[in-house]
Amino acid sequence: MPDEKPKPKVNVRFIFSMCNNIAAMKNFYTDLLGMQESAFFNEEQFGYLAYKCDGLDFMFFKTHGKVHVKDEWTWQPGYEGGSHDAVSWAIEVPKEDFAATVKRLRDAGVRAFSGKPEWRQDSYWGYSVMDPMGNTVEVYVSPKEKPEVKEWVE
Repeated sequence: MPDEKPKPKVNVRFIFSMCNNIAAMKNFYTDLLGMQESAFFNEEQFGYLAYKCDGLDFMFFKTHGKVHVKDEWTWQPGYEGGSHDAVSWAIEVPKEDFAATVKRLRDAGVRAFSGKPEWRQDSYWGYSVMDPMGNTVEVYVSPKEKPEVKEWVE
């Protein structure tokens, strides 16, 4: 129809998440997961941490202990577990880095849903962990081919 105006392009550009300890979040997301931070600031009154993720800025802001740390697993569609209804996210790790990332998380004592990665939805390896705020984070890799053995082997 000639009189129709084009719809505006709408896009999510920022996701903000509050945290009590910005340094702990930096350790988890930068050091353990290997995400590339784009900004970090940690002063007594104000702190933030940012990651650029394919057109989206994923940001954490320090709140001086005002945010409740979750202790329940959040439900996600990829695994058989989680009873808490809350926001959660999945972070894709390159195939060549996945095993080392899982090892870093384990060695750091990060709380994990299962002892090792699981073959999920017959399409990817997933390893669900909790970040320092108790957010459920699925760390995953999608191999090009399905493995013959569906049990994670170190």
